[in-house]
Amino acid sequence: MEEHDHDSDAGIDRRNFVRGCGAAAAIAAAGLSVDSVAAMESNLDALLADLPDNWGRWGEDDELGALNLLGSEEAYAGMEAAMKRGPKGIERFTLQTPMTGEAVDALVDEETDAPTRDTGDPMFPGRTPARRDNAADARTAEPYPGGMKFSDDRFVTEFFLHGTTHMDALGHGWYGNEVYNGRDEAVTAAPKEFDRPVPGCVDGEAGNVQETHGHSAVDVSPLADAGVAGRGVLLDVGRACGDDRGWLDLGAEVTLEDMKATAEAQGVELRERDVVLLRTGSIERVADPEAEWDPMNEPGLVFSEDLIRWVHDMEIPMIGADNVAVEKVTQTVGDHTFVLPLHGALLRDLGVSLNEILWLEELASQCADDGIYDFLLTSAPLHVERATGGPVNPVVLKATKPKKKRY
Repeated sequence: MEEHDHDSDAGIDRRNFVRGCGAAAAIAAAGLSVDSVAAMESNLDALLADLPDNWGRWGEDDELGALNLLGSEEAYAGMEAAMKRGPKGIERFTLQTPMTGEAVDALVDEETDAPTRDTGDPMFPGRTPARRDNAADARTAEPYPGGMKFSDDRFVTEFFLHGTTHMDALGHGWYGNEVYNGRDEAVTAAPKEFDRPVPGCVDGEAGNVQETHGHSAVDVSPLADAGVAGRGVLLDVGRACGDDRGWLDLGAEVTLEDMKATAEAQGVELRERDVVLLRTGSIERVADPEAEWDPMNEPGLVFSEDLIRWVHDMEIPMIGADNVAVEKVTQTVGDHTFVLPLHGALLRDLGVSLNEILWLEELASQCADDGIYDFLLTSAPLHVERATGGPVNPVVLKATKPKKKRY
């Protein structure tokens, strides 16, 4: 396990980064010129040129990617894992982080220019938290015939689909001018005109929304239609390699070797077509107001050719983690610095789904207690047409010690 401060190496300024909304903004936040960005794209082309991809594997029109690998047998393997302690030995966990509406980086220390340790929704820096308000409640509710009354609510601030636990659409990240399966990058910016305008936000100002831009292909809706059901495996790298809280240090790099060593230490077998979840302790750090926090330098998975070949050979359909990007935001490979290179290798080239900002604390605690690290994992993102990703609340059914009878 290595620890590096790649953000200082890349010259990324925290304030500018926090204003961004994703990988593209992170590149711009690094202060790179147009020529430098083009050079980085060229470097990524060269870095990934000899590595496998899944373009055309499931047909030229495929938008599902590696989730095509999850079928009846994979769902059965997950159910076998969940049932191995019998009918009274199954526990249920949900993995979405709460949407509180609190802003974790709303306040900035004037001396250090760093976010305060007020806790809140662990959104990607620059994405404000979604806040809801009541549209109806006891203050105004009138009874319907028979006496029933109802409350109702709505979001009253911008709701970023990547601002909570979510799955990325396969077209969410790319390099060059092609997204997954060889489609032109223009599919990410297709306009849509609606017959009926509705009140909303236009370029940050209140107005009527009648036209939007979105994905005409490789959006999140195929993933929502298919869903995920398979054998999940938790790799608790935080407990295996971290501090006494089970947290990896800020800047720590998780390698393929770390993943394999963690699996061996846990006594769990990694099998073909498993859904792999990585716990680093990152979201627990966000939730602790006393802990040092640096969203640009969270621990995460890092690129290697061996990792990409392993994911391809093992036919891994999805990787999830308890940080904002699964991988480290900036990484140095050879003489070059890259922003989110695994999004290029996994999403764009292999069509492997990424599930980010998972809450894994309770699941990991029970895994550590009973020594069972495999389970049935099911999930599906919200079906939002043309969207770059979708919020998701994965459900885990895990075998554990049967509960004692109460008399």
